[in-house]
Amino acid sequence: MLDENIWLQLNEEEKIIELLDSIDQIIAIEENNHELSGTRQQGKLSHVKKDLRDKIFKIIEIENLK
Repeated sequence: MLDENIWLQLNEEEKIIELLDSIDQIIAIEENNHELSGTRQQGKLSHVKKDLRDKIFKIIEIENLK
C-alpha cells in the first residue's frame, strides 16, 4: 500500500513516474505480458492488480486532498 508521507515527499516527476508504472503494470497484466505471466506465480496477478488499483485510487485521494 502507498504511504501518504512518502508520496508527499516525492517531486512531481517522481509522482508521475510512479503513477505511470502502476498503470503500465495493470495494462501488462490485462494483456498477459506481465513478468509473472506464464510462471508458477501467475496466480498472484489478481492480487497484484488489486494492489495496483488500490495504489492508484490512493494517489488520487491524496492528490485531491492537497
